[in-house]
Amino acid sequence: MPAPARVLVVDDEQDVRELLTETFRLAGFDVTAVGTGVAALNTAYAETPDLVVLDVRLPDFDGADVARILRDAGREVPVVLLPKPFSLENVVTRVREILAA
Repeated sequence: MPAPARVLVVDDEQDVRELLTETFRLAGFDVTAVGTGVAALNTAYAETPDLVVLDVRLPDFDGADVARILRDAGREVPVVLLPKPFSLENVVTRVREILAA
């Protein structure tokens, strides 16, 4: 049985972060969650996630900037930018589609 895909959830709103974390865990993913762009970068370098779910607006970085920094550093990890509002079902479906490709 293959190991579950590792998803890094990045959102500065604790309630949203917890909701996404629990949703992805129930969907069978191994989840790490952080609340800032700096924490996202540090975690992505240390743990090498299979995919990053990234809030568009963070207190220290724009989500697109975090994605660009990861790419520029050679981290070819797929990123799903998370607009607000969002549908949990759509986000999980998008993550599954990307990981299955």
